[in-house]
Amino acid sequence: MFELRDHDYLYRIMAIDNGSSFLGLVILDMDLRTGVHEILHTVTYDAVKMLDAHKQSLFSHSPRWARQCTLQDQIRDDLEYWSPDAVVVEGFFFMPGRVTSFETLTEMMVFLRQAVQEYSGHDLYRVSPGEAKKAVQTGKFTMKKVVIPDCIRALDNLRPRPHIDLNNLTEHEYDAIAVGIAHGERIRRDTGFVR
Repeated sequence: MFELRDHDYLYRIMAIDNGSSFLGLVILDMDLRTGVHEILHTVTYDAVKMLDAHKQSLFSHSPRWARQCTLQDQIRDDLEYWSPDAVVVEGFFFMPGRVTSFETLTEMMVFLRQAVQEYSGHDLYRVSPGEAKKAVQTGKFTMKKVVIPDCIRALDNLRPRPHIDLNNLTEHEYDAIAVGIAHGERIRRDTGFVR
């Protein structure tokens, strides 16, 4: 008889807070049975500080293109190292007066999707900003970003590894955690672990 072991219920999520200059990335192992998320790794990449490999793109294309190529290369490396079951990113959204942000996020999504396609042959998952915020808020819901760090620190289903200090993350890492948790909840519902 085939019997599942504890590690068979772990679902590894690479969660990304998308940006073309700064990109937050978090690796979570979620137990499908309990919904507990272990935070294995957090990082915020600063593309400007990482541009060496793509300096030629600065001249042939643009600084934004070079940053996007740099972050795409880093994501490729992270995919190989962490071997996630899913890659999820906060979806882009349009706000009047912030057209450049929408354009940049849309462009960067293409670079991320290409890296994930090359790695697994699959697409990445998207979570809306509202879904991400709702997934970590236990009290009255608000769309304000400033509440996210406090909400994440208050979650009882989050287990950071000892080297990760939940009081010392960047806003991009907090947002990536919220994105990963929202995706994890959706997967648990879709697979019947939560009714």
